[in-house]
Amino acid sequence: MKYNKKDVNILVLNCGSSSLKYKIIRMPQEETLVQGEAERVGTKTQGVSVITHCFGDKKRTVEIPLPDHAAALKKALEMIGEDVKKNKDVRFDIFAHRYVHPGNFFTKTTKINKYVLEKLKETFPLAAIHNPISYQLIDFCRREYASTAQILVFDTMFHKTIPPEFSTYALPRDIIKKYGLKKVGFHGISHRYVMEESCRFLRRKKSTQKIISCHLGTGGASVCAINCGKSINNSMGFTPLEGLMMNTRCGNIDPGVVFYIMFQENFSPEDTENMLNKKSGVLGVFNSSSDLREVINNIDGDKRAEMTFDMYVRRVRMYIGFYALILKKADILVFTDSLGVEEPVLREHICRGMEFLGMKLDGTVNARYQSGESDISSPDSQTRILVIPTNEELMIARESYKEFMKNDTDC
Repeated sequence: MKYNKKDVNILVLNCGSSSLKYKIIRMPQEETLVQGEAERVGTKTQGVSVITHCFGDKKRTVEIPLPDHAAALKKALEMIGEDVKKNKDVRFDIFAHRYVHPGNFFTKTTKINKYVLEKLKETFPLAAIHNPISYQLIDFCRREYASTAQILVFDTMFHKTIPPEFSTYALPRDIIKKYGLKKVGFHGISHRYVMEESCRFLRRKKSTQKIISCHLGTGGASVCAINCGKSINNSMGFTPLEGLMMNTRCGNIDPGVVFYIMFQENFSPEDTENMLNKKSGVLGVFNSSSDLREVINNIDGDKRAEMTFDMYVRRVRMYIGFYALILKKADILVFTDSLGVEEPVLREHICRGMEFLGMKLDGTVNARYQSGESDISSPDSQTRILVIPTNEELMIARESYKEFMKNDTDC
């Protein structure tokens, strides 16, 4: 089945650890027809689960229990179905999925068929929070929309340029070779987007810029060092567990602590993985919520909230300092995703005292920021500090469109 290039509507599904973003994007015009986001999906928070859905100039917010991502997708498709009844042009022709970890099986954007489905099952342990969830949604789409093609865009592709000295683990060579162990990095779709948008915003060529990108989400978070348009390091590693402290993930930890807990608690590997991925991070320290926004709301008078916030900030600052060193000073520092865009107090604390790295925030501009792309750096800052809302869905649509138009949809 072939489609006219002016008539391909792509339903992009961007599955986060505690969220589901979706958009119907008409390609190649890059026109967003419908968009929405389910938040607080399947996690312990003080707030209620909610879906925000936008169609045209109308915005709906629905509070609804969302025990898992399948429930979120079903509700989103129901709302999209209501839109289609009002305007048939809103229908979607293909699904496009962000898939976190392809393992060693896939190296480029891929159409889904039976072989791909089987191989995806083997990637579950590599991103224990994301991959099983994404597969669940892929399988749901396959069963409910059997004739609709599906395409995968992988979150690791942008980081293929990380050099060996940063991607290699100090482990026995035979073990590394046997299992393909190396830092692969994540949030590549987002880091690539904000890198390109930052350069467009400042009217600079990406081939000349040194950029530190901070993707700070309510679920996952990572920092990326980008040199002349290429990723050279990412705070995440072989799995998304490495790096920053996240909503339920511990981030960097002494491996000896893991072994000690396993022996003392008689934990199985599954118990241990569950603890590190789903019971640690912000949730583990703050306890009453995994959402850093709720931590920020409770900082005054709550010592546990204050400590959680300080721990989070220090870890982000550590990577900014490291990446400024390997880049030999950054031209651009960019904040993106939910926390990076919505929380001025977080940006202020992260940038505090960074003048020696050439990074100086304008506190007034930062505090007044509301939306869109903005330069929040002081006029005398050597490094431009930007807020750039990410648009992973658009990047996914671009990649999926190129792959879809190569051949007939025979998946």
